[in-house]
Amino acid sequence: MEFKHKKDIKLFCSLHPILIMIYSDLFWYTKEKHNVDLVITETVSSFLQDKILKRRSKSHRQCRAIDIRTKNLDVFVLEDILNYINTKEEYKKYHYLSSSGKKRLGYYHIGSAEHIHLSIHSQYALNSE
Repeated sequence: MEFKHKKDIKLFCSLHPILIMIYSDLFWYTKEKHNVDLVITETVSSFLQDKILKRRSKSHRQCRAIDIRTKNLDVFVLEDILNYINTKEEYKKYHYLSSSGKKRLGYYHIGSAEHIHLSIHSQYALNSE
């Protein structure tokens, strides 16, 4: 696994185990099918970091979300891996409800930097923030 920031190597172990399992599945699917290594750009964040980034969700503070770099993915790979993770039947119970009303695990986010936001439902939050 690759990480953009060294801090996230240690913080990865703080994530909810279900999120780690889902990410691992996505990582190996992407590696085997597309020969691409996914890079984690964000794991656990603080309230201040979320405020600076203008995040509306507490998902990173609650250890139930990660961000994955997309600049090395072409549009077909991006669509395929999001389709894979969002439609996998055994993961549907972990889907969260987005602000737009969609149930999903991952989506392509265009914010301060384009990335895949991978998250599980708030009932799995590990921090009370």
